[in-house]
Amino acid sequence: MLLTGLIALATCAQRASARKLWATEPADPANIIMTAYPLGNGKLGAMPLGLVGEDIVVLNEHSLWSGGPFESPDYIGGNPPAPVYTALPGIRETIWNTQINNDISALYGDPTYYHYGNYETLGNLTVKIAGVSRYSSYNRALDLETGIHQTAFTSNGAKFTITTFCTFPDQVCAYNVQSNKPLPAVTIGLQDNQRSSPSSNSSCDANGVRLRGQTQQDIGMIFDARAQVLNRPRKATCTSSHELLVPSDGKTASVTVVYAAGTNYDQKKGTKASNYSFKGVDPAPAVVSTIQAVEKKSFSSMYNAHVKDHNTLFSQFTLNLPDSEHSVSVPTATLMENYDYNVGDPFVENLLFDYGRYLFIGSCRDGSLPPNLQGIWTENQFPAWSSDYHVDVNVQMNHWHTEQTGLGDIQGPLWDFIIDTWVPRGTETAELLYDAPGFVGFSNLNTFGFTGQMNSAVWSNYPASAAWLMQNVWNRYDYGRDTHWWKTVGYPLMKSVAEYWIHEMVPDLYSNDGTLVAAPCNSPEHGWTTFGCTHYQQLVWEVFDHIIDSWEDSGDTNTTFLETVKETQSKLSPGIIIGWFGQIQEWKIGWDQPNDEHRHLSHLVGWYPGYSIGTHMWNKTVTDAVNVSLTARGNGTADSNTGWEKVWRVACWAQLNNTDIAYTYLKYAIDMNYANNGFSVYTSGSWPYELAAPFQIDANFGYSAAVLAMLITDLPVPSASNAIHTVILGPAIPSAWKGGSVQGMRIRGGGSVDFSWDNNGLVNKVALHNHKESVKIVDVNGKVLLHK
Repeated sequence: MLLTGLIALATCAQRASARKLWATEPADPANIIMTAYPLGNGKLGAMPLGLVGEDIVVLNEHSLWSGGPFESPDYIGGNPPAPVYTALPGIRETIWNTQINNDISALYGDPTYYHYGNYETLGNLTVKIAGVSRYSSYNRALDLETGIHQTAFTSNGAKFTITTFCTFPDQVCAYNVQSNKPLPAVTIGLQDNQRSSPSSNSSCDANGVRLRGQTQQDIGMIFDARAQVLNRPRKATCTSSHELLVPSDGKTASVTVVYAAGTNYDQKKGTKASNYSFKGVDPAPAVVSTIQAVEKKSFSSMYNAHVKDHNTLFSQFTLNLPDSEHSVSVPTATLMENYDYNVGDPFVENLLFDYGRYLFIGSCRDGSLPPNLQGIWTENQFPAWSSDYHVDVNVQMNHWHTEQTGLGDIQGPLWDFIIDTWVPRGTETAELLYDAPGFVGFSNLNTFGFTGQMNSAVWSNYPASAAWLMQNVWNRYDYGRDTHWWKTVGYPLMKSVAEYWIHEMVPDLYSNDGTLVAAPCNSPEHGWTTFGCTHYQQLVWEVFDHIIDSWEDSGDTNTTFLETVKETQSKLSPGIIIGWFGQIQEWKIGWDQPNDEHRHLSHLVGWYPGYSIGTHMWNKTVTDAVNVSLTARGNGTADSNTGWEKVWRVACWAQLNNTDIAYTYLKYAIDMNYANNGFSVYTSGSWPYELAAPFQIDANFGYSAAVLAMLITDLPVPSASNAIHTVILGPAIPSAWKGGSVQGMRIRGGGSVDFSWDNNGLVNKVALHNHKESVKIVDVNGKVLLHK
């Protein structure tokens, strides 16, 4: 009776909640990634389809990758087998003589030894309810505030409620079937319908069902998954298809299945001392232990622990936008299908903001890997772009929204990934390719420390990737001011990147202007191999500035290093060069064209999300140049038509206080790039949009960041500046969001603000909490709202 009441209350609460996705039909098995709603606890991902009578839950395990040392003992992380840095002087000489050198293949590794691999799905949990096929009164919902997925329907005169969640406290996913009448027989199974060689093995015993396999023959990564019925009141039997049949006893009205999984991947074994093996112990004992830890628990206790854990994080921040059209009463798929960027819908815009935060909570928790290109959710064995870690915008964008919305504390997986997976092999890459200290990587990373170049220069020659990620590292410190974390985690990473760039910033022998430039460099995925790419100059300037600004909290006593940083920063070729048509140049050579609508905004990284340009936001010459550059880049349609490129543009326009364009592009992104379940997808290329457009989660996270940029501008104060820390509230709030409010917006220096705005989008109320440093808070017109 207690359990029935709990589920009934939860269902009512979901119907009343505005922060949910819901549908009146099951997800489409032929189009899972655009119709199913995702669940996750960092390590485990699940996508219940809500099928009546024969349900399917697509399962993921965060570390399940093919490739790397699990594919070949010859894997060396994409590095060349011997030093190649002696080729650098010749490469640079060609650049100094001709401005470009598109042949830097001497720095590539041998493709024979790449073995890059890819993230892949684990399999499916299947749950069958005997005699249930026809149904009515169907509802499927995902509550973003609780992380609870529920499917409700009526069949054969009985009401069924299916509740699913993936709990971080208990490290399992739970699937509960409940009815107001005794349940028919229930059959559960674990299936793998995609692998053929090597095939996985499904099995069944009195305790439950098991799926075990490996990604490749012989040395492939081992995965092990188990599903078990909790507190079953009657004897279960195994079927010939290795499923577990739980018969009806004519009395019991509910059954709970718990699922756990693991692999033998061990991120801590990615060091030279471990021969870069990344190989841990067989996962089976740990999976059994996880199941045993919950097998005597009640469903309600797991449910309550999960909701408390999830909501503690989700409730750290609240955005309230109006719902004048009563969209809360319309199924999510209908809202998404009918969304028109010429009109907009603040309810949908708020919902997608909340969804970005929800997805991050589900895909980034202690002990997990950081979210990849699809978070942790894929239904494929071979997802697009390997569902890897692109570090030329995508990984960075995944984390842009976290600090301001109270999710900074759960970013630990990113720092662990850099330290354990990237730094060890990346240190070798720096030595082999550049004879440099520190560590380096390029455009793409897998989970096995792939730090070499794997494509032509335009696609992979991107040694600034670590420097860009230092923006995320800096934000962790700047918003929380945790000096212990900075001394032990943040600063050592920042220093290592700084050491690399002190070595790799070289005198510009083409311009002979006495400045230091990066060479060879490629602006991410765009243009020639050259020198002085604006993107690099901006990022490296910021890295050096962070070292200088945080010196007192770093614990570093090497003042010679500090002076070297200061001297090198002072000699950098400027990251702001205004070009022939009034733009911020992308390269030191003025190659920019006013009709170049490339997807990346690499030359504006110092405007957003960085600050090397943004600190000049009061300089009209600079802001006009940013405006010209953004105008030239278009609306994010012409090149790839991705969601992430659109939301990046939104944030940049918002920081220019251009509400009209920022809001138009935000709406345009929703209209063009978000599926019926809210996932961001590509809308062009070789994939037909209707069924197979690839899902890429960066635009879900980047969308939340773009909305934040419309709500607040809060830039770091440069180390050499005496300026007061100034926060602008409401730089680009549209009138359509009239009367909205925010609670829990974190600001730099610690603390948070709550604020609201009038019907014109002008902030008129603000409250500051727990902020210990001097700060001035103003509205978009410069009116001081609060000065502490």
